[in-house]
Amino acid sequence: MSALSNVLDNKRMQIIRNEFTHLGDKCYLENAGTALYPQIQLKKINEDLLNNVYLNPHSDKYTRDCIEQIRNRVLKHFNTNSSAYTLIFTSGTTQSLKLVVESFKFQSEDVNGSFMYLRDNHTSVLGLREIAKEKNAYVIHITHNEFLNSLQSIQSKPRNYERDSKKGNILLAYPAQTNFNGFKYPLNYIRDIKNGCLGSYLKKQLCEVDCNWYILLDAAAFVASNKLDLSVTQPDFVCLSFYKIFGFPTGLGALLVKNDSADVLSEKKYFGGGTVDIVLSSEDFHVKRSSLHERFEDGTLPFLSIIALKHCFDTMALLIPKLVNNNIMDTISFHTFHLAKDLYEQLIDLKHLNGNRAAVLYMDSDFTNIKKQGAIVAFNLLRENGSYIGYAEFQHMADLFNISVRTGCFCNSGSCQRHLNVTNKEMKSMHKAGHKCGDEMDLVNNKPTGAIRVSFGYYNTFNDVDRLIAMITRCFVKRQYHQRKRFTVSFYEKQIDTNETDFIKEIYSVNESYVTNNIDPTVDSTESNITLTELAIFPVKSCGAFKIKTGWMIGTKGFEYDREWMIVKDNGVCLTQKQNSRMCMIQPIIDLNKKCLTLTFKGMPSISIPLDPPNTKLQEMSLCQSKVCTDVVRGYDCGDLVADWISNALEISYLRLIRQCSDDKRNQKKNSEKMLSLSNQAQFLLINRATVRWLKDKIKDPTFTDDIDTLVDRFRGNIIIDTNKELIERDWLKIIIGKNEFKVEGQCNRCQMVCINQNTGEKTVEPLRTIAEEFGGKLRFGIYLSYIGPINGMKDRSLKINLPIKPLLS
Repeated sequence: MSALSNVLDNKRMQIIRNEFTHLGDKCYLENAGTALYPQIQLKKINEDLLNNVYLNPHSDKYTRDCIEQIRNRVLKHFNTNSSAYTLIFTSGTTQSLKLVVESFKFQSEDVNGSFMYLRDNHTSVLGLREIAKEKNAYVIHITHNEFLNSLQSIQSKPRNYERDSKKGNILLAYPAQTNFNGFKYPLNYIRDIKNGCLGSYLKKQLCEVDCNWYILLDAAAFVASNKLDLSVTQPDFVCLSFYKIFGFPTGLGALLVKNDSADVLSEKKYFGGGTVDIVLSSEDFHVKRSSLHERFEDGTLPFLSIIALKHCFDTMALLIPKLVNNNIMDTISFHTFHLAKDLYEQLIDLKHLNGNRAAVLYMDSDFTNIKKQGAIVAFNLLRENGSYIGYAEFQHMADLFNISVRTGCFCNSGSCQRHLNVTNKEMKSMHKAGHKCGDEMDLVNNKPTGAIRVSFGYYNTFNDVDRLIAMITRCFVKRQYHQRKRFTVSFYEKQIDTNETDFIKEIYSVNESYVTNNIDPTVDSTESNITLTELAIFPVKSCGAFKIKTGWMIGTKGFEYDREWMIVKDNGVCLTQKQNSRMCMIQPIIDLNKKCLTLTFKGMPSISIPLDPPNTKLQEMSLCQSKVCTDVVRGYDCGDLVADWISNALEISYLRLIRQCSDDKRNQKKNSEKMLSLSNQAQFLLINRATVRWLKDKIKDPTFTDDIDTLVDRFRGNIIIDTNKELIERDWLKIIIGKNEFKVEGQCNRCQMVCINQNTGEKTVEPLRTIAEEFGGKLRFGIYLSYIGPINGMKDRSLKINLPIKPLLS
């Protein structure tokens, strides 16, 4: 059997994996975003809270003593103690960073200080410059290369560093490990920095050089899977978040302050409960506490979260053996490093059938030295013709295969710009074109606006690497996938060196190959014979279609009864086919004569609910709120009977069926005058069967066997038409159907839901892959419509099958 880890044996890895069964079939590769919590950790925390009573530490000595024990436990984890460092609990890395600069004394007498930051910092560090500017500090940024070159050009011997209170103060902020691609910045040059090795760079900025240096280390990404030894590395301030290490608790972080550097944090203004020895309400007088952490921990600490840390450390010690350097974090570091290196090497070797490379990697190290590289790989994918695959397209495919990764710029614009080779002017142009942080505008002028990031935790194995590469080869490279066979190195017999050794590689094939053919579509804007072939509504959001035999009325929000109901989970969040593909098999039937909505599901008796709201006043009903596409939606609960029926059908407990209130005002984003039901973007979605036939001809995957009707159903359109030519609907400005006029609101951005067979719930790669190939990475298919109204004073607001259609071209 192939090894699951290069460090941990298969038996140990199985023990670890058994603690994460709540993942189900999900392949989690986003450890840099947050670690995952093992089940035993929550069990131990729960038992502790049920068996003990913890009170406000301001009034309860026992709870206060527990917190102090954990404070010392955290310091011990970083190989230091309270005589060298003080630990201040915060809400997370961001608050820790902010607290340092808000309190930092830049000026000394008449000498201005400086805030200096590495460009390749997280956004939370870049934001500190705004505070520094308010304090009249010089703000200086240094590039990745200039920073490393300045450190490596040191020639003088280290000397003992002494601070001078008459000098200004310089605060340098840089990450121990970048969250963009896992590159580890040097931690062994801190004394050299304080001795002025960056002085020549400062001179170029015309700033004061002869100042006292302080180091602010963003350790959030580093401590997740690496040992930070503060007995060796001694930055003045260290910022971190505990969820990055343990997954739980969130909302808890720490600021570690070197005790002999604490005096410079003298400008903290605000004080809260527990931070003063005396305060007068009628006079501007107070005295702060002498203990550093007491002065900085405003208000009541999140004491239950802090107490949970004990069990977090205990659980990690229980699961992870000290195989490398007799240290848990070193063991995790080597285990995750090998996983990332394996992925890195496979991506480098990944090529299309024509020999062109399939991946562009954005790395600052080649995985030959663990001291320089963490367990993160950043990359983008290329098509066979060399064009980029947008990260949004990749994200949809990853979601389809239940693989969690991060895409975009990861809140690190400096690294993103540098690796994507994008200038400031181009960044501003992209923003002007509509691109914003976190959106899905992944390509602008065929250039990527972000990347794909894969990051590993101690619970990941080589199987996760294989699953990701198998998805990439199946969806984007379409060639045989060769899976590696790996072996575990015995760390009991020899001590591992920090420079990597080669893996033993054995290849065996998986019989799966595909062929692609990229042909640019041609558009013919002339059309004289258009047929309305089908109408459909989707009464329950994300469930099956109700196909209309003759005609249907248009309401104020679209077709009557279209997406008026939705299924929500016990946390109030709307459930969709992205989370449960079985939803498509809940088939709705609307009987206008009996005025009821009937839901059917194979193997279960049907259930009916009334179309008309009950006579009960809404104030007396169970009202609720949920969100659809960031919009808050008001609705009322349809009762326990249908809730139980849905829960049984979808095999998820505590589901509820909610109906949107008739007076709920939700507007379209692009056309704020138009009201929406629970649909995502617009009142209607039009699909052209001719375009679907064209798409089917483009799909070359031999395993994809949909006929035209089944393929049309995947796009979940309200209005299905047929034309003589494909793609012509993309150029329409308005259309008139019978005596009713509609405005085209744009093309529909597709997601992985089109890869779900609406008859069976089965997931496939197609047709999303071919849509992306044919439209240059733009996942658009079908057009959105909004209702303008009847024409020529007509009062008929209904659509019927076979009505004539007249398009108005843009």
